[in-house]
Amino acid sequence: MALCTYDEASRTWYGVQRVSIYNPKANVGEVLNHILLRTPDRIIQIDMDTGSRLSCAEFRMRMVRFAQHLTDVGLRKGDIVAMANGNSENVAPLACALMTLGAPFNPLAPGFNVEDMAHMLRLTQPKMVFCDDDNVEVVRQAVCSVFEGEIPIYVFESQRDDVKHAEDLLIPTGKEEHFMPAHLGDSHELLSMILCSSGTTGPPKGVCVTHAQTVSTIGCYPMDKPVTVFNFSPLYWGTGVYVLLSTFASGSMRLITRRLFSEETFFEAVEKYRANFVFMQPSYANQILRHKRALQVDYSSLWALAFGGSYVSENLRDQFDRLLPNGRTYNTVGTSEVGWATNDIAKRKPGSVGTPVVNVAVKIVDDDGNDLGVGEKGHVMLKGAEPFIGYYQNEEATRATIDGRGFAHTGDIGYFDEEGYLYLIDREKDIFKYGGFHVSPSELEGVVGQIEGVMEVCVVAVPADEGRMTELPTAAVVRAAGSPLTAEQVMKVVDGKVSDYKRLRGGVHFVECLPKTQTGKNVRRKVLEMVLDLVKDKTVA
Repeated sequence: MALCTYDEASRTWYGVQRVSIYNPKANVGEVLNHILLRTPDRIIQIDMDTGSRLSCAEFRMRMVRFAQHLTDVGLRKGDIVAMANGNSENVAPLACALMTLGAPFNPLAPGFNVEDMAHMLRLTQPKMVFCDDDNVEVVRQAVCSVFEGEIPIYVFESQRDDVKHAEDLLIPTGKEEHFMPAHLGDSHELLSMILCSSGTTGPPKGVCVTHAQTVSTIGCYPMDKPVTVFNFSPLYWGTGVYVLLSTFASGSMRLITRRLFSEETFFEAVEKYRANFVFMQPSYANQILRHKRALQVDYSSLWALAFGGSYVSENLRDQFDRLLPNGRTYNTVGTSEVGWATNDIAKRKPGSVGTPVVNVAVKIVDDDGNDLGVGEKGHVMLKGAEPFIGYYQNEEATRATIDGRGFAHTGDIGYFDEEGYLYLIDREKDIFKYGGFHVSPSELEGVVGQIEGVMEVCVVAVPADEGRMTELPTAAVVRAAGSPLTAEQVMKVVDGKVSDYKRLRGGVHFVECLPKTQTGKNVRRKVLEMVLDLVKDKTVA
């Protein structure tokens, strides 16, 4: 069966078309309740930190208790709830309870500072906030800066006596067995969640996700067999949400941990818990490969290691593929607005992010919105089985993102080859000019990233003068531990591989680390600030 098809008339590539096994008119809670009741003894979640194993029956019980208690304290359909949580044991049952009540949850990065937290609270105006013990003070400050009166703040896994404890919402109600999810209305209009956009070029926007989109995700992506899935992403990141939903779509088991990324935690997931599917950012994979235990770990259970979120070098994939005796790496792209968009599950083609996934349509358009054909470079547009309806309280951004045919701008520049494999060249806002020529930071990062001794790299545009008449390609590099790599060596390699206008005329600057979003993506504007400070310091010296 072909993994994608091309419609010549509309110049559109389509992933495999599949009808959802669940009614798209149903609300998420109705679908989740059905799935959990059908397999009560199945283990749906394992807490790697405590060893706790949660069956579908227990998961449903906690979901129901959250729903009943939250109803008792006045939460109603349409009320928004913010969740600034890591992956602790009861976070997923809470998120599912909120969707069951028709109260969209807005997952926030648990590591947000006060300013970022306040920005999203100001946007969504939640009725209550859930957080963790280690970020409650940040949440309190953010809440106080946004709201004149108090709103409830519930804290998970806290021993403090000055907070509301989320676990109090899990006390038996005596009414659990009588619970049935109510049908809440049109799933194409009802919001299930409000995700945060990546925020790499500015403050995050609120991405509206409908119940119809969520039901489609659950109903259109059944796997061949149940698997054990793992990633480090909290629900703040779209992959955290979609890995959670995959446990309902495929009857799989999800590993969770409160810990931030570490190589040892990844090794534990694949050796002790025999994870089959893992998603991670390329920056994490780089660190794993450099760990002293990397070559001794038993990866035999791992059949799919999916990369996404930023540029993935061929060298990185080669190294990991050699470690996987029963699997391989996958390149994948997704957006908060549409969900999974492409992957190269069929075969790997160097530089490609794969073909459109199930029920996703992709087209390439020029600056004027005209459709482009095979091999022509332009703006990448996506459309899912259920439409993306826009950004919360932001009509201007919604109009700028969704075209008249329902396709959403991704912000990427790319093209398709004749087999339907998509190649991403760069982000629209990242491309800059030197001497009238367009320079792609991602292309240069791919060259620098292959150099021995480079752990991470981010290329930015440094103004050549105060008038910003032209900008100089400049690299910020994190050296591998113990590497003697010099700036001159990096520039010599790059000069030998790129056209003259792409040379690193702004220089190479070594840094201890690169500033990232909570999802592991490099924040170019902050990297540029770092580089400009380094340049200024050298000038003063």
